[in-house]
Amino acid sequence: MRLIAVIAITMLAAAAAQAGEVYKWKDKDGHVHYGDRPKHESVQTLEVPDSPALDPAAAKAQADREADCQRKKAQLETYRNAPSISETDNLGKTREYSEAERLQFIALTEKKVAEACASAAPQQN
Repeated sequence: MRLIAVIAITMLAAAAAQAGEVYKWKDKDGHVHYGDRPKHESVQTLEVPDSPALDPAAAKAQADREADCQRKKAQLETYRNAPSISETDNLGKTREYSEAERLQFIALTEKKVAEACASAAPQQN
């Protein structure tokens, strides 16, 4: 429920930032409301900092980076939890990797996780 309220407030603040002002007031039951127009005389005007508009392409790219980070983390956890790693090629031939090779897979995947998750961090302007 709180998450929904936070999202609603954030969306309202973003929309209101373009409109100019955000108002906050309590109704007769004590519930707090936010809006872009004052509902009655006992409202509080809130300062909304300027924020860049949400670019859908940038948002999708960020979501893709975060998903890639999560996939790589899951792969790393699989390698760490597996007693051994084997691979089957297109011809059905299976190769089991040695413990040293398994540790190399883990080290390589740790690097990939670090790279993917660093790029998944939100970009600061």
